[in-house]
Amino acid sequence: MSATTVAVSQISRDEYDKLVHRGRAGAVPVIEGTPVLDRWRDAHPDWRGRHWQFLTDDNDVLRLRPLNVARAERRALTA
Repeated sequence: MSATTVAVSQISRDEYDKLVHRGRAGAVPVIEGTPVLDRWRDAHPDWRGRHWQFLTDDNDVLRLRPLNVARAERRALTA
């Protein structure tokens, strides 16, 4: 499967935190200096360039993919 055929996923901050805890996602500085970042930037102009995740493909192989994390929602403080 080509990287250009996969859309960039967007998940909530809570979902992202759970994936990080399980070692299935992380911040881009962890993979800085690899050619994959340049390919992702070219292939996915909607990627914000901050996060990645492992996704399982049809053969149960983990594939590294770009990921967008939704901004945390601001909640009103109650008095």
